[in-house]
Amino acid sequence: MRGFLFLLTLAALSGFLAGAQTPALAPEPAVLVGTYRLTYQPDSANSAKRTEVLYLLLGKTLSKFQSRGEQAFDSILTVYDGVSVNQTNASISTSQLITLARSRFHYTIYKLAASRQVYHYDRISTTHYRYEEPANSLNWTITPAMATVAGYACQRATASYGGRQWEAWFTREVPVSEGPYKFYGLPGLIVKVSDTRQHYVFELAKLTKPTTESLLTLPKKTPIATDRATFRRAQADYNADPAGYQAGAYGTVVTSTSGATPDQLRQRAREVARRRNNILELR
Repeated sequence: MRGFLFLLTLAALSGFLAGAQTPALAPEPAVLVGTYRLTYQPDSANSAKRTEVLYLLLGKTLSKFQSRGEQAFDSILTVYDGVSVNQTNASISTSQLITLARSRFHYTIYKLAASRQVYHYDRISTTHYRYEEPANSLNWTITPAMATVAGYACQRATASYGGRQWEAWFTREVPVSEGPYKFYGLPGLIVKVSDTRQHYVFELAKLTKPTTESLLTLPKKTPIATDRATFRRAQADYNADPAGYQAGAYGTVVTSTSGATPDQLRQRAREVARRRNNILELR
């Protein structure tokens, strides 16, 4: 099943890459790269934690936040931009995709400094979506508390977002109003941000200048424009029944190489979804 889905992914993404153009910002170079370590608890009933590495690329007017695995995935797709899929290059691409660092976070978050706008790009299976967050959706309360975090002199701030209470530590030593994920809007870089239950903790591991040129711009091709609520419903439908979602989206019956029946696949998907119930945005 995995091999089939990789081939299906490549074919669908080739269509996505060849899709309609959208107005794009002029590319600008990233001037700083923040490497963040995310420690999170996928299952609210199980205290076991997982970690992932994610990158915050900062330009003068635009930022981009993405997991290491998704960044590698995008790099492979860029190589095949405009290339027709055939048996040979599909086989090569499938091999490359299989060896990628796995990530459970497929989103890419863009923030525009001037408009304070946040764009959430994501995919469900092979379908790409984009929705916008309301400007200034975070209402921070800055407190007097100070601490040294990741080697920076930081100040504490709190806010509510996505059904969780958050605590952030930001530093005026890096005077950019930025941070990991959708967190921004403080008078300095957010070095660490965590919910009060410590289920999601983003912490800066290092802040460096890019070693090679990385140009930032909004994606040139248009995914499906939607809103946050609609996207979350589609995501829940996919998590409950990936094979059924694929069949409905592409008219293709996805079979398992293990011989599992569709009902067995749905049951497995429900078990996986049950163990990943503790998503970052609860509402």
